[in-house]
Amino acid sequence: MAAFGGLGMDGSMAGATGMTLFVGNLAWETGEEDLTQFMSGVGNVTGCEVQRHADTGRSKGWALVTFASPDEASYAMQQLNTQEMNGRKLNVREDRSQINHDGTIPVYVGNLPWATTREELQQIFAAYNPIDVHVKTTMSGRSRGFAILRFAPEMAAAAIQNLDGYELGGAADGTTRSIEVREDRQGAGDAAQPPRRKNRSANQNGGGAPPAAAAEEVSSNTLFVGNLNWDTDDDDLFQHFQNAGIQVVSAKVQRNDKLDKSKGWGLVTYSSVADAEAAKSKLNGSELDSRPIKVKFDQK
Repeated sequence: MAAFGGLGMDGSMAGATGMTLFVGNLAWETGEEDLTQFMSGVGNVTGCEVQRHADTGRSKGWALVTFASPDEASYAMQQLNTQEMNGRKLNVREDRSQINHDGTIPVYVGNLPWATTREELQQIFAAYNPIDVHVKTTMSGRSRGFAILRFAPEMAAAAIQNLDGYELGGAADGTTRSIEVREDRQGAGDAAQPPRRKNRSANQNGGGAPPAAAAEEVSSNTLFVGNLNWDTDDDDLFQHFQNAGIQVVSAKVQRNDKLDKSKGWGLVTYSSVADAEAAKSKLNGSELDSRPIKVKFDQK
C-alpha cells in the first residue's frame, strides 16, 4: 500500500532508488489518497504530498509524488502527462528541485515539434552525457517548443557543434524540424523591468528643486523578482522560492494581457515580513531558468 508524505533525510521525497515527480494543474479538491490511487495505476507509489498553504490548508494545485524506481516514474510521466483527473489535465514531470547545476553549461534547444519528449532529447544527446534535460511546458503541460539541457563545459561545446541543425521528426504535419542548439545566452539586461517614474520636480529648462534622494527600501511581506526568463511561469517562480525552505503564500509572474507575454518580473508573497527578508537574503542573485534574478522588497 502506498505511503503518504514520506520525506527523505535530505528533505526530498525520493528514496535511495526512487524518483519524485511534480504533478501540477490539480483540481483544488484533489487530495493525497485520490492522487495516490490515480498514480498507482502505472507504478508503485511510495510517497504523495499535495502542497498546501500553511495558513488555510488549501491546496496550491500541485503535488510531489514518489515512485519506487526511476523506470516507474518515467513510465508515469509518459502515461499520465496531460491525462485528465477531476476535470483537469495534469502536468506530470520530473521534480527538479534537488538537481545540482553547479559547474554546468545551459544549452538552449529550440524549434522542437510539440510532441518532443524529455526521453527523446535524452536519447539524441546521450553521447554528450546531459546532466539535466528539461522540456519547458505551460502550466497545463503543453510544450513551449524548446528545452534547456545542461552539460559539463566540454560536452556542451561538442553537443552544440555536432547537433545544431539536427533534423528531428515528430511535427504534426509529418515533416522534420531543423533544431537550434546553442548556449543559452540570455543576458541579465534582456528582461523587461517595471517602468520607472520620471522625476517631474524640475521644469523643462532645468530649473526647480534638485531630484530627491532615492527612498530607502522599506521591508514588506511581498518581494519584487526581476530579470525573469521570458518563459518562467507562476509554477517555476513558486517552486524556486519554495525550495529556499520558507513557506510561500503566492507567486505570480506579471503578464501583458494583450500580448499574453511575460513582463519579465513577478511578485512573491509571504505570510510575514521576516519570511520575506529571509527569502530575499537567500535568493537575490540566484539562478532561475538560466538567469540571475534580482530580488527586492515590493514598494508598490
